[in-house]
Amino acid sequence: MRYNSGMKRFLLVLFLIAAILPFGSFAPRAAQAETSFYLKVERDGVSFYENTAVQAAMFTLPKTYYVKVVRLAYAPSYHLVEYNGVRGLVKISDFTEEPEENVQNPYYTSTTITAHVETVLYESPSFSSRTEIGASGLSLTYLGKVNGEKGTYDTSVWFAVLYANEVYYLHCSLTNNLSLLESSFAPVHPNSVVQTASNDPASGSADAIKEKTGFDLVRLLLVVGMIVPLLIIVFLLFKPRRRRAAPQRSERYDRDDYDDYYDD
Repeated sequence: MRYNSGMKRFLLVLFLIAAILPFGSFAPRAAQAETSFYLKVERDGVSFYENTAVQAAMFTLPKTYYVKVVRLAYAPSYHLVEYNGVRGLVKISDFTEEPEENVQNPYYTSTTITAHVETVLYESPSFSSRTEIGASGLSLTYLGKVNGEKGTYDTSVWFAVLYANEVYYLHCSLTNNLSLLESSFAPVHPNSVVQTASNDPASGSADAIKEKTGFDLVRLLLVVGMIVPLLIIVFLLFKPRRRRAAPQRSERYDRDDYDDYYDD
């Protein structure tokens, strides 16, 4: 079966489209993550609780950072939230701002606690809750501070730490991190820096906006880079061709033929 030139062009265009379009799926896209909401810690001294039955706080949250919302108004006076993988409660009265969507790096995770030699972890801020887990040499992520048993030390401040997805405690005097006793030890969350500079409390995360814009721009350029060559090819394939004009016979040639005809 033979195809004319028009059919061949049409099949070639279909082949080019089928070959090029799948590459569009490789263009970077902004992550379509599930929307999560976060509450901002607006001041010092905001406590994180384990449950409503035990009023003693697990630790205090660093100012300007966030807790992830699990369920608002979970109890009459509490929100159910999550902080750095730890689920607990915060008082509704400690939060006055509206939740923010998809906050980048919501938790303070920059500090690792280093314990003195022969120090162990405790299950609560009390020396009677000693465990057999040696703390020296472990990677202990700092969660916050809490007041507890003073013992023979000059302060009653304990550090809540995250180890193996569990919350443990260390008296601050048993660590090399006494600088954490200062209220302003943690740097201000980037969102607060952006909001202060722009004077726009609802500006959100500048990093997230830049990232999304960058992804969209790259994707647009890739799509344009694939479509433009395809359009050029289609134009060249279907561009009307000029027909060559038939050579005109000269007047003298025609006259000679005329004379020869009648001479015969």
